[in-house]
Amino acid sequence: MLNLNASKLKEMFIAGGEAVSSEYEYINELNVFPVPDGDTGTNMMITINGAIDSIRNIDYTDIQLLGKQFSRGLLMNARGNSGVIFSQIIKGFTSVLKEGKNEIGVLDFVNAFSSAKNTAYAAVASPVEGTILTVIRVTAENLLKKRNFKSIEDVMETACKEAQAILLKTPELLRELKEVGVVDSGGYGLCRFFDGMLVALKQSKTISSIKKIPLNKIEAKKSFIDKLEDSNVGFGYCCEFIMTLKAKVSLKQSNKSKFDIKYFKKQLLKIGDSLAIVIDGNIVKVHVHTLTPYRVLEIGADYGEFNKVKIENMTLQFLERNPGTTLETLQEQVKTKRKIPAGIKVIATVPSAQIAKIFKESLNIPNTINTEVSGNPSIQEFVDKIREANVDNVLIIVDDSNVVLAAKEAAALTSNDVNIEIVNAHDIASSYLACLSFDPIQNLNTNVKEINNLIDSTVVGKISVSSKLVKYSHIEVKKYDHIGIVDKKVVAANRNLQVVIKELCEYIVNEKRKAKSAYIICGVDAQIKDAKFIRKYLSETHDLKVNILTGNQPTYSFYIAIQ
Repeated sequence: MLNLNASKLKEMFIAGGEAVSSEYEYINELNVFPVPDGDTGTNMMITINGAIDSIRNIDYTDIQLLGKQFSRGLLMNARGNSGVIFSQIIKGFTSVLKEGKNEIGVLDFVNAFSSAKNTAYAAVASPVEGTILTVIRVTAENLLKKRNFKSIEDVMETACKEAQAILLKTPELLRELKEVGVVDSGGYGLCRFFDGMLVALKQSKTISSIKKIPLNKIEAKKSFIDKLEDSNVGFGYCCEFIMTLKAKVSLKQSNKSKFDIKYFKKQLLKIGDSLAIVIDGNIVKVHVHTLTPYRVLEIGADYGEFNKVKIENMTLQFLERNPGTTLETLQEQVKTKRKIPAGIKVIATVPSAQIAKIFKESLNIPNTINTEVSGNPSIQEFVDKIREANVDNVLIIVDDSNVVLAAKEAAALTSNDVNIEIVNAHDIASSYLACLSFDPIQNLNTNVKEINNLIDSTVVGKISVSSKLVKYSHIEVKKYDHIGIVDKKVVAANRNLQVVIKELCEYIVNEKRKAKSAYIICGVDAQIKDAKFIRKYLSETHDLKVNILTGNQPTYSFYIAIQ
């Protein structure tokens, strides 16, 4: 076919998601580490399925609307680095879809891959080659080189072949992959998504060889842009509008002003409060309380035209809900209405309910996101926690590098109202020490600086059980060996746990000279006798003061942190 319509593209997106879901466990297995915590497949599946829910029951005639809804669904459901990067790939891919059109031509389809590459790389501060980024980059570049495609099918077939070819080369680009002898898991997931798209493109229905996601009756998820709610007591008008930037309703209109988010915010705050602004491409949603709603619309109209406008009289609503109340009474209530209070709160990701309890009861950190059941948190979960914190300064401490991008996207969505800093503690032991050192009296920047210094000066070893045979250049790991890990490097491996404990402890003590204390966090499979052995070894051999915590976390039997 020479043109791809919205209906077929929707089938392709769904089939791509089904292909990833059918192999998510295998994608998890492609983890370069022998520890069974590789969750790239799970993250990609959850990310894509959430977006599919948002488009499955809608018949699209506008191909751009389909692309925006799918892209938005991916963003708000994105989990882990793989999910966030994948969402940016699709955001770029769908950005070439034109408004009011039901089809996309061959050349635009080729350009969609190039746009996907550009958007994905722009979203990552330090791109690493040999990953999913390389797969989309090389695929897009090779498609642009060829260009003489005869059909949409020709483009998609070539994209699948190019993606597969560069995927097989990822071990040559990333040493960690080469040592273990696997391809990049995120890149593999992207290839499977492309494969599913091709299947749907070449047939009227998705082939049965791809395992289907069971249909359910769950209502399609709405994006965050539709979830802004007014929870403030106030008088005057609650104004909400969705606006398309640079749009016109008449050819006689002059060109719209260039949109500047900082200046736009400043204009609205002069005439209102409770301001929230969400931007998605050329769509802007605004929520604001004001006494002069006409001024809100005048300001918005300088930059585009309105898709939807809602203005509600909050004074009238309050008086109707509270018979006998007068405007004078309401005005006194508004004078004392709650603002976002000053202060700092910490939001921390934790791997178990037990550690969440420790953070709440021992560290006074009740705002935690437990990843034990649902896996890496979505952007929406971070957004919800930020709003629940209800302070003007928020410090997010994550215990896994894989959730940093999701936290950053959430911070970007909520930064209009709150100052947000993110600290990557890398593991739960460092996160615990970071929260232990948090000082609510100090300002946000001081806390971030001191916590980062503490993390840099802390050495953490982890003990788990190997899920497979791996031969590194410096050590051989057998399946079911106990393994000691420091900074993503296996430093000890043996069937005898006590041997691994001694070797790991020696390694981290040598890394951290003049250490004075140690913290042991015991996992769900840890034995108390082994925890006591670690304490005895560190205290008697290296004269360290040892603290033991029961964390009940999965995957790692012990975290051993020294400082």
